[in-house]
Amino acid sequence: MRQNSLSSLFKESILSILLIMSVSSLFFSYNVSANQVVRFSHVAQQELQSHKRVTGTLKALTQTHIASAEAGVVIEVFVNEGDSVKLGQVLLQIDNRKMLAEKSRLEAELALAEAKYALTQAEFDLAEDDYIAYKHSANKNAISEQRLRQSKTAALSGQANVIAAHEAIKALKAQLNIAEVRLDDMSIKAPFNGQITQRVAEAGQWLGAGDNALTLTSQGKLEAWLDVPERFAHIMTSVPTKISLSIGDKMLNGFNIKVLRNVDVRARTFKVISQVESQGLMPGMSVEAWLPENTKSQYLTVPKDAIVQRGTSTLVYKVNQKDEKQIAEAIPVSVVFHQGNIAAVLSPMLKADDKVITEGNERLMPGPVMAVADEINTKAL
Repeated sequence: MRQNSLSSLFKESILSILLIMSVSSLFFSYNVSANQVVRFSHVAQQELQSHKRVTGTLKALTQTHIASAEAGVVIEVFVNEGDSVKLGQVLLQIDNRKMLAEKSRLEAELALAEAKYALTQAEFDLAEDDYIAYKHSANKNAISEQRLRQSKTAALSGQANVIAAHEAIKALKAQLNIAEVRLDDMSIKAPFNGQITQRVAEAGQWLGAGDNALTLTSQGKLEAWLDVPERFAHIMTSVPTKISLSIGDKMLNGFNIKVLRNVDVRARTFKVISQVESQGLMPGMSVEAWLPENTKSQYLTVPKDAIVQRGTSTLVYKVNQKDEKQIAEAIPVSVVFHQGNIAAVLSPMLKADDKVITEGNERLMPGPVMAVADEINTKAL
């Protein structure tokens, strides 16, 4: 009996220990999940050149509507929308049977003209030799003056026939070159590397000369075409070296900037064009930009990764110290402008050296967090 009692007591002790370990493990897991791990950086007070916000549209660096140079029936279209093509690749074929027949006719006429040229050259050589011989004979009074003149006329006529035959060959060669160009134009080729973004022509369709057949758009670099109100003309007295662009949720730097110094009389805007790497972007997307002004002022700045969009609200998450806990608090802000990797913001609830979350804030909810320092450089570029 005593052994059974000890055995039961031992089993109960083991079960109690396992239960305590399970509860401790669950409690520890709950604490870890409750305290969300995030990274933070500090709010800074900086003197920056203020920027003006403008909007625009992304355009392909090169886009063309490929037209047919020759009229004819489309035999075959070799590409569809979305296909990537290379420079010189055949995209569409127009019926060229009549032009092939015309080329064959011209080649036959050229061969005939070359034979005629050889004949006229031989006749001229003979007439010229006769004239030289008659001229020597005339010096010895062996032939009459009339016969000498006839011989000279025959030589000059032969020379003219040679010139005419030679020019006829040149004319036929020119016609043959035109026929070859027209034949080549009936195979519509890609003028540059890119993607087919629109297909208009179909097999069996009649294309007139100049009719649009396909649209080809280059890939890679894009251009941001910004509409700048004319009242900002004074800030564009010098062309900036780079512009901060916002496209969807992406922040990019524009480069190779050009200012078209001509105001649209209807829209009262002028164009600023900036190249940008595509990075998954597409022509036609809307773009926002911040153009620098001439004056500098003091601004509160945060890393751009601290900015979170929640519907129509723009927020940053501030880390507050409460007792020994770190608490994330959502702070509404107004973005004044972007510059490089930072954003100038306005908020009465932020001050310099406040901690704002830069990583882990996409789905963060206000509450306890475990915040560690981030290495983001918040200085203006």
